[in-house]
Amino acid sequence: MTTKSLTALAMMLPVLGVTALGTMPAHAAGECSKEMAAALENQRKSGAFRMDVFMISEQGPVKMTVDYLLPDRLRQVVTMVLDPKPVETVLVGSKAWSRQGETGPEAAWSPVSEEITRDLIDQVQQTVGEKPEDVGRWDCLGKLTIGGTELNAYQGGETGPVDLSPGAKQAPKNEGVRIIYVDPTTGLPVRSIFARPDKMDRPIFKADYTYPKDMKIEAPTVPGK
Repeated sequence: MTTKSLTALAMMLPVLGVTALGTMPAHAAGECSKEMAAALENQRKSGAFRMDVFMISEQGPVKMTVDYLLPDRLRQVVTMVLDPKPVETVLVGSKAWSRQGETGPEAAWSPVSEEITRDLIDQVQQTVGEKPEDVGRWDCLGKLTIGGTELNAYQGGETGPVDLSPGAKQAPKNEGVRIIYVDPTTGLPVRSIFARPDKMDRPIFKADYTYPKDMKIEAPTVPGK
């Protein structure tokens, strides 16, 4: 798989965004959207965050770790389950480099094309540059327990939450649903998913967010440069 196709795959992340399920909440959608905008703003203000992703692509299952160091640095490592040689890409400002299947300080890096660099810059801006008023509609799903932790859950989309509770008359649809889980203490997003309503335990996309305080992303040394 080429660096270009992997970059295109990574560009899907902000679009697929998030997921969860629940019944129709009592909260007004406008208030829920404001709460989601605040959570995303908190993420931007954190200055640095890591996204550990599992997703299903046309090429099969993909694992990806993406580090964002605001305002303009990114590191992503993409591993295809069917081809376990990782592809690592680094963006620092307006320049980007990549390497495949190698690790360690002596591994060879090479500059990527201007087109891919622009795509990476767009990826950063789409992920962390969105204004709070542009987040769209979000509905509150209330508190859900994930991994033993109680989190606030929000579903995005124009149709409102899908009711999958026992006895619900509404049958699951083929359309995917998006959900973000937010830590009620820190106000930061901690997980997002995208899944079919009838297969929430097998999401097409799942991202877990952490917020390392010591994150560093530096330009690699390129041989001959």
